Amino acid sequence: MKKEKEKIQKMKEVFAQRLQNIRKICGMSQSELAEKMKELAEDSTIFKAVSSTAIEKYEKGIMFPESSGIIVTIAAALNTNTGNLMRPFSVTIDREKFEFRKKSRLGKKAIEGIKLQIAQRIEKYVEVERIAGEEPVFDVDFSNIEVRTAFDAFNVAMKLRKKWELGMGPIVKPIQMLESHGVKVIDVKEDPELFDGTSVMVEGLPVIVLNSNLEPCANEKYQLTPERRNLTLFHELGHKVMNIPADIVGKKRENLCNAFANEMLIPSETFINIFGKKRNGFSLWEMKDVQRDFGISIRALMKKAEMLNVVTQSYYKYYNIRLNSPENAEKRKRMDASEIPLQQSNRYERLVYRCLSSEIITISKAAELLDTSISEILDNLKIEYDE
Repeated sequence: MKKEKEKIQKMKEVFAQRLQNIRKICGMSQSELAEKMKELAEDSTIFKAVSSTAIEKYEKGIMFPESSGIIVTIAAALNTNTGNLMRPFSVTIDREKFEFRKKSRLGKKAIEGIKLQIAQRIEKYVEVERIAGEEPVFDVDFSNIEVRTAFDAFNVAMKLRKKWELGMGPIVKPIQMLESHGVKVIDVKEDPELFDGTSVMVEGLPVIVLNSNLEPCANEKYQLTPERRNLTLFHELGHKVMNIPADIVGKKRENLCNAFANEMLIPSETFINIFGKKRNGFSLWEMKDVQRDFGISIRALMKKAEMLNVVTQSYYKYYNIRLNSPENAEKRKRMDASEIPLQQSNRYERLVYRCLSSEIITISKAAELLDTSISEILDNLKIEYDE
């Protein structure tokens, strides 16, 4: 009897926290959720049971919905499924470890909503790995190498390339490569002016979150491209594998991670082999050619040239002044234009469908894990054959 009471109490606590989290992810207040539920209520009983006070009591664990109909209505109002509202917490994620380097436009509520969304995605990722019996190992440890300069960062990047046997050429599918070495990569779609990416360690494994919103941005400074995502991918990895002393903070710390990312995308030795040791300038054609091969932007290539003294600092400064001047808007557009296709992580989805096809999970569980409907899951299971 005692165990049954404890089980029920635990279920109420889970529901209370899940409800609050998902509501915040949706950016809804308690009163807005109540109003949405009233719009969707299918009978008078549910309509009468709905109020912002009731939502508050649900979230505090004081009260639990009297019927499954209320839970279904809550789920519909939050555009989720009932499984997400009742799913136990399976992994501990410290949301305070997430860092957003573009906080100027991010309000406290927006930050909290994004963090909760990411945490939910990570939880599900870990859960489906456990179900599939695939729990990767991340065996990278460069803690004995202190990183204070860009060349220290280059050194760590080259050691990692060597460890993973990547050679000196392009990394053709960087996301898939990282996933094969135990790194989880998650895509979320947010305003590009809010953030490029973030990362966190979960149970000893790096989780990198990338913004997948490549839609045109009003401020070109924040425009996301596949090349920029590549740099962010390795930038965030740099935060997790490099031992940067605590006294190096802010922009200096970010610059070290950018240097690491740059070296991962195109090693210094390879860069010099392609462009030479000294240059007075570059043609757009050759820069675009390398951009296509290595998945790195022209701006990042020019930064590399300056760091390796292939061009002088004064030339690099002049280049940036000229590039960012209003009269060069068209040229800037051509230079910043992407030359590679968007790459995204599909490993999580593959694991869910593998578990489903192997009958390890049910269709409703797959729908819960993928935040979609059962009908869509059924459509994706179909294989059409020509007669």
